[in-house]
Parts: sequence; C-alpha cells; structure tokens
Amino acid sequence: MFSSTKWQSAREAKRAEQRELIERGKEMVQKQAAGISDDLNKAILGATAVDIVRNIEQKKPGWTATNVLLVFIRSAIRAHESTNALTEILFDEALKRAQDLDAEFARTGRVVGPLHGVPVSLKDHIDIAGYDTTMGLTHMTSQPVEEDSGIARVLKKAGAVPFVKTNIPQTMLAFDCSNCLFGATMNPYNPERIPGGSSGGEAALLASDGSVLGIGSDIGGSLRIPAHFSGCFSLKPCYGRFPSSGCQNFTPGFEGVHSTMGPMGRSVSDVEALTRVFLDASIDVSRTETGVFPMPYRKDVKLPKKLKFGYFLTDGFCKASPACERAVLMAVEALRKKGHECVEFEPPTPLEAMEYFTALTSADRYETLLSFLRGDPAESSLWLVTMGPKLPAPIRWFLNWVFENVMGDPKMARLMRASKGKSVVEVQQWQHRRDLFVAKARKQLWEEHGFDAVLCAPQATPALKHGDTWDLSVLAICTILWNVIDSTVGHLPMTFVDSTLDVPSSTWWDVQRASPGSAMVEKRVYGKGGVYDAKAMEGLPVGLQIVGRQYDEERVIELMKVVDEAVGKRGFGPGEFGKRMKGAERVY
Repeated sequence: MFSSTKWQSAREAKRAEQRELIERGKEMVQKQAAGISDDLNKAILGATAVDIVRNIEQKKPGWTATNVLLVFIRSAIRAHESTNALTEILFDEALKRAQDLDAEFARTGRVVGPLHGVPVSLKDHIDIAGYDTTMGLTHMTSQPVEEDSGIARVLKKAGAVPFVKTNIPQTMLAFDCSNCLFGATMNPYNPERIPGGSSGGEAALLASDGSVLGIGSDIGGSLRIPAHFSGCFSLKPCYGRFPSSGCQNFTPGFEGVHSTMGPMGRSVSDVEALTRVFLDASIDVSRTETGVFPMPYRKDVKLPKKLKFGYFLTDGFCKASPACERAVLMAVEALRKKGHECVEFEPPTPLEAMEYFTALTSADRYETLLSFLRGDPAESSLWLVTMGPKLPAPIRWFLNWVFENVMGDPKMARLMRASKGKSVVEVQQWQHRRDLFVAKARKQLWEEHGFDAVLCAPQATPALKHGDTWDLSVLAICTILWNVIDSTVGHLPMTFVDSTLDVPSSTWWDVQRASPGSAMVEKRVYGKGGVYDAKAMEGLPVGLQIVGRQYDEERVIELMKVVDEAVGKRGFGPGEFGKRMKGAERVY
C-alpha cells in the first residue's frame, strides 16, 4: 500500500521525466526538421497510412520515414499540450528506427512492410520493451517491461514506428479519461469536455492529427465511445482476431465478456490498413499466442448492390439525444438515396445485455480491479460502477425498493440487483442466461430481419464535461450490447453538434415520453440542468456505430466504406482538424 506522500512523489517524478522527454523531442524537431517545408508538413499531416507508404516507396521529394516521424512528433507534442494525451515518450528510439528504415530502403529499394515508416501510437496498457506500462498507477512507475507485446511485435515487423503511448482512465472502466499519475485528458474540440474512455488518449491524439494510426482496446465501448466523443474512426473486432499478449488489464482471468484489441485511425482506409496487417499475421501469431484465430484477412468480401440496414434511435434505457439521433438519420437518408433499404426496428434488449455485463463484471465485488490501486486515490467515475457489491444486502434491498417505488425506475433497480458478489454456481447461471440471450439476438438480427448491418448511436449524448460521468456509466449500454453479443462494430464520425438543429423539439419530446427509458438517467441527461445542452456542446463530434456479425471484420470495413462514401465529406479525416480548429497547426 502506497502512502499519500509516496504516490505523490512517484507521480511528480514520472511527470518530470515526461516533460524532459517532450522538451528533447522539441529540440529534436527544431534541429532535424528545418528542411521540411510548410507544404510538405501539411501534406504529411493530411496523408493516410497507405499514402505515406506509397509516397516513401515512390521516392517523392521529402517523403522519408524520418521526415514523416518528425512531423508527427511535432504534431503529437502540440496535441499533448492541448489535451494531455501522452504517457510514455518513445521519440529517441522511434527516430533511430525511422533512420534505420530509411537506410534499409536506400540499400534495397524495397519498403520493409505494409506500414513502412508509419508513426503509430499505442494505448498505455500495451507493453513496449524498455518502457513502463503504468496503466496510470503510481506504484507501476520506473518498472520498464522486458518484452514487446504481441501488438508491438506485429507492428514493428510490418515496418511501423511506435512513437508514443497514450492515456487511459483509472482501471479502464470509465469514459472519463483520468488517473492520478498522468491526470485528465481533454477533448481536442473542447478542453472542458472528456475525450471518452478507456482509449481516450488515443482518440484525442488521433483526432488532433497527432498520430497516423492507433491501437486501443474494448470491453464495453472503449474503442467506440472515445471515437464518438473525439471524432475519429475505429473498429471493434471480435475476440480472437487481434493478439492480446502483453496487453495488461485490471481483471486478469476474467472471461464473462471478452476484451479485444482494435485499430483506431483518421479514416476508414487507416482502420483497414491496420486490420489487414494484424489479420494477415494471425497464422504466425497463433502458433505461440493462445486465443488468436489463424484467419488471415479475407480479400474476396463482396457486398450486394442493395444492402439492408436496420437502425434504432433509442436503446430503451436512454433515448438518443437530438444530435446523436441526427447522426443516425444522416446515414439512413444518405443510404436510401443510394438505393439501400433502411428499416427502423426494436433492437435486442440492451437492458438485458447490460444486466449480464453488470452481473458478470461485479461477481468478485470488483476486488481484483480495485486491488490494483494500492493507495492511489480512486477517481470519481468509479463510484457508481463499483458501489453495488459493496453495499450490505439490506441497504441494497432498500435502494432497489426506492428506485422502483419512489423514483419509478424499475430498470435501474434491475441493474442494482445484478451488481453484487456471486458464487461460482451463480456465475455459471448468469453465463448460461447470457448465451441464450446472444443466440436469440443473433437469430433476430441476421436471420429474422436479414440485416446486412445495424446502425445506431454509440451513446445517448456527445462528449460530457469532466466530472459529469460519476453517475452516468450506464450510458455505455448501447456499446456494451454489442460486446455481450460479440459483434464486429465499426465507428464513423458523422457530424458536429449544431446548437440550432440539435435542440430537443416537441416531436422529440413526444417520442421520448411515449417510450420512456430509465426515469433517473433520462432526468439526469435531459431534465432541468441535465448534461445534454446543444448550445454548450456546439461543435463537438458525433459518431455512428455500424454493427455486423461475429468475425465480420472485413465485411464491416466494406460496410463502413459504403456509409462513409454515401454521407460524403463532413470535416473528418487526415489534416481536417487543423482546418477546423484555428491555430491547430502551430509549429515550434
């Protein structure tokens, strides 16, 4: 157990180390990037991963792995100064790697791999040899790991250049991206707002053009909620398609709902490039890593000319805000204009999925998860998540009675009942019920409805303010649904909040009253003084989930392309952040 003095001392030492490395990065850029013109700098920031490799391979003037890295080191530092997105700084090692790649290319005339010279950022819990994997914990500082994770090994073999690691929320079970070691990460579009979690640092960095590609993870929405809040692209693969060795977590051995690693980027092209690399590496990786399916990227996926999309605007727990509803309907309208069929329907019960998630994650009373803190002060975002199992049975019974009979909220009471410690037999019973639910949901979606994909909001609202999530973790219900079902899910940024268009209309209120969700949650979100405020949220990104079947990664990527192209340009993509945010391309 760390004393308060000890954890504060560890925190200050780590932050001082980080500041020193960032200053060295600035000096590195000033000394070595003098020959990079403004036009080249802009072109590099505006390039996809595929563009970068192609331009290096074609020997276009100025396009070298070293120059690309220097541009993104400068951009990452700029992004960090605005968002506090970075944790570990790998600039020195990354520069040497980029220079070695340039030397190898000069010698052979061939790129090293499909990601030759592409700067990549990684979520903090992913091991990179020679660097800490602190996960935001003060007692984990100054303990560099000895071996690369499976993720890092695949990236390096493909020619990528890992150059930074990024911030996460404490325990990774929140979408308020803060911990006591590195502090809070800010949303790149509004520092008063959160970037989402748990891959919040990744999303903030990518959305700010601070990296080309990123790797995050997801057990309940951690690849999609940050992408939605911050305005970038992501893909939640199914369990077993990306390696996870050397990717640390706070619940080792937990299998009630599988976590998965996945790609993040600034375009569908970026997401596709990363997915191809990892799936094509699966045969080699599966020989030594448990749980990786040897199933290379399927290149022969073909979509029918006319697709059938299902969509919904409420999860039955908290209706999508006007901004998030508009994002879904934008996609629906654009797809219909292209001749595709879009059908509004009632989804498999998200509340039931949330109940299974709550029941299984709380089975050990969160003792394993909270044991990692070792004296670090707990973040407020963990309060509601971990409260239930700590309460004595009589108090829990009384609260359930209050929720149902006083607050008129049987849905919240249902989740409270599920949140308690359980015996092995009880866990098995919950898992059996979960499996029956999953089988029923898959049959409904893909056989009875015959959907090619489902469109829905990642969450009821755009990015919330720092500190507003302490009692709103349940808003992850619409991403958790697909983790429980284990669907492949893509995320596209769709639009920005408009203070005029996204104010709740009388029609919106009529629909909400006709089909109410959780009385407590909807009051907190939309009631007097609620967290949804279109005027205050003006300009924040709003995203869309594109849900496919299990092990449907290649097909979902093709579906993402269909939606992306149908909707057209809308202010997202490589280099777009600087155009929208004045002064965002400041250089040192």
